[in-house]
Amino acid sequence: MSDSLLEVKHLTTCIGTGENKVNVVDDVSFTINRGETFVLLGESGSGKSLSALSIMRLLPAAAKISGGEVILKGQDLFKLPESKMRDVRGAKIGMIFQEPQTSLNPVLTAGQQIGETLYRHKSLSKTQCLKRSIELLDAVGIPEPDRRINEYPHQFSGGMKQRIMIAMALAGEPELLIADEPTTALDVTIQAQVLELLNKLQKDTGMAILFITHDLGVTSQMADHVAVMKNGKIVEAKDKQSLFAKPEHPYTLQLFDAIPSWEKRQVENNEVEVKRTDEQCLLKVRDLKVYYPIRKGLFKKIVGNVRAVDGVSIDVHAGETVAVVGESGSGKTTMGKGILQLLHTTDGEVLYEGQNLSALDAADLRKKRSEIQIVFQDPYSSMNPRMMIRDIIQEGMLAQGIGESKQQRDQATIELLEQVGLLAEHQNRYPHEFSGGQRQRICIARALAVKPKLIICDEPTSALDVSVQSQILALLRSLQKEHQLGYLFITHNISVVEYIAHTVAVMYQGKIVEQGDVEQVLMNPQNEYTKELLSAVPRINFEAIA
Repeated sequence: MSDSLLEVKHLTTCIGTGENKVNVVDDVSFTINRGETFVLLGESGSGKSLSALSIMRLLPAAAKISGGEVILKGQDLFKLPESKMRDVRGAKIGMIFQEPQTSLNPVLTAGQQIGETLYRHKSLSKTQCLKRSIELLDAVGIPEPDRRINEYPHQFSGGMKQRIMIAMALAGEPELLIADEPTTALDVTIQAQVLELLNKLQKDTGMAILFITHDLGVTSQMADHVAVMKNGKIVEAKDKQSLFAKPEHPYTLQLFDAIPSWEKRQVENNEVEVKRTDEQCLLKVRDLKVYYPIRKGLFKKIVGNVRAVDGVSIDVHAGETVAVVGESGSGKTTMGKGILQLLHTTDGEVLYEGQNLSALDAADLRKKRSEIQIVFQDPYSSMNPRMMIRDIIQEGMLAQGIGESKQQRDQATIELLEQVGLLAEHQNRYPHEFSGGQRQRICIARALAVKPKLIICDEPTSALDVSVQSQILALLRSLQKEHQLGYLFITHNISVVEYIAHTVAVMYQGKIVEQGDVEQVLMNPQNEYTKELLSAVPRINFEAIA
């Protein structure tokens, strides 16, 4: 008897018609065996998710399957009527979607959403559904499942929502689980827990997993076989050992080369020399606190405080990158906004070149902001979609009185665009006409337009593919070397910290729990939380794979 569970043969999915027809999944073939994990690896737009949606016949209205077969245990899914396909979804193939927040129904409890699958595919009574739902929540590691079964999605954290999605996918006891980027939006410690959970459930149930990801570290942990996708095609497919030992396709080699790491930093040997003297110190933060009052009762009396930032002290020198690392809710972004005086600070000092920013009036603070800029996590939402790129970049120039004439500002805009790797003609386009990486380059150009000395980078690469992330990091390093810029780099990505940072501060629950030279902190952590954070990072262990 063959071990193959799912055979995808020459799958082709297109968008558009006639001359506008584009194959977004282009002649894709692979086989998944019982009990194995098959990874589809590639960047945004490569066709990974559309391949999975084609298998499930859940494509958006604009897309349609134009060729190929999907054989599940000898049965061609494309020949089934929709009524029969509903029996396959959930019972034979389960799916975990990338974003649990949008995949869960906000007006149904966790128990009701898991119960839908049980009622549809297992024909259980209401009492039996409730009992089994509690068992599933317990199996995916949600504490107090008998109580939380009656809670709604907004009452769960991101990691817990993803666990509910896993419980829903497992409710029908599928033989194949499709996991579409199930850890992308999660913190590194939660990601490690979810991956460990999937491995455990696979061992317990014997199910096969089709795992979709852009992360080589996750791939090295999860995969038995890997197919690398680009532009809708599979460009390389091997077992994990062969792929990591000897990647062959240029695109696969490009993905491996783009991974930021301490080793890559050592090879490039492109360090910016930092002089940590008082004259070179751009920013001194001392005992910064940002508290939010908790109000209760009819008269909204203050009964306590949420200590979002609780006594943080940090220095940034010219030419230095100080990374602030921590998980969601640790206070990193709030600290960055507090430094810029974009929100009210409760206590502490923010000294920029010796001047206390919190003591400045609005006019003086506005002038200082030309020297301190911020690059936000989501470049699209931080730009006005109705403004041309030229106007977006020049907005700060006009506010700060930079450039004596429109001609000078236009010339400066062209130079800035070219400096960040874009073209002069891009100034006449709108934000929606650019890719995510190009938008982030525009945001960096906008920050540079007012000639800052210090840039706060708030997760500037977290939404980007690994190859685009590599380009942005290289750009930031070259700009730092050229202009002696100081960076306060807020991130949760340890690999990025290894590659770009000089010093690192680890934040946890509003406090800095460990701070020091990047090599010292990452190679020899002293704090228990830092150790836990570093141990959760998915790393490619080439020796173990070989």
